[in-house]
Amino acid sequence: MIELQDKEYWNTAWDKYFDHYQQDLRHAYYINAFLNNDEHKILEIAAGSFRDFHLLNKLGRNCFAFDYCENTVKKAKKLFPQYQEKISLQNAFSTSYQDKEFDFSYHNGFWGCFENEQIIQFAKEQLRVTKKRFAFTVHNGHNPEFIQYFDKLKRYDVLYAVRFFTLNDIYQIINALDIGIENVKIYPVGKYKKYLEDELILQGKTDAQTIRNCIENQKFNNLFTSEKLLCIVENLE
Repeated sequence: MIELQDKEYWNTAWDKYFDHYQQDLRHAYYINAFLNNDEHKILEIAAGSFRDFHLLNKLGRNCFAFDYCENTVKKAKKLFPQYQEKISLQNAFSTSYQDKEFDFSYHNGFWGCFENEQIIQFAKEQLRVTKKRFAFTVHNGHNPEFIQYFDKLKRYDVLYAVRFFTLNDIYQIINALDIGIENVKIYPVGKYKKYLEDELILQGKTDAQTIRNCIENQKFNNLFTSEKLLCIVENLE
């Protein structure tokens, strides 16, 4: 996992993965589904491929994004020239944004590169720049099949050596941030691009309320078969 914290690794890795990652837009639709009407200014942290950022802007959201790798920021500005002014090069542990500048912030998979101490440090910065709610999506530690799949792949590609999180792992971090558990909502998402919310996206049924209803109605019924856990922290004001 330590290699996943190395900027030089990511600068090289994005040459391989940047274009490929543009093909899977599911997470952007998940985020779009849970945005409230009063959340006007949005931030994607550690944006990587910037695919979510791009789609959210296409959907009419006012989304900004940054990453700390020069290579992927350069690629994103070239691929999405119409949004260049919203893309920046920054470190997630110490950004240049004002306090409470964004109504909503999120990231996908970023926690999977770190241990708790680093996550807490980074999460405090996310809290600082976010006014209303923030979200984080992690790999689901309750899905043994998905864990085994990554265990096989990471023998050949360190990209898959990410950390998986259980509900208890998440609650432990939330407690360390002095946030009440009652303010955290967790949704198992990601059905291998085939079922439930992913099937709706595949069919083009991507309006926010339809996707949100599908995810909310499942509750924890698919905890052991979903790829990721989408976690939303509320009541920051």
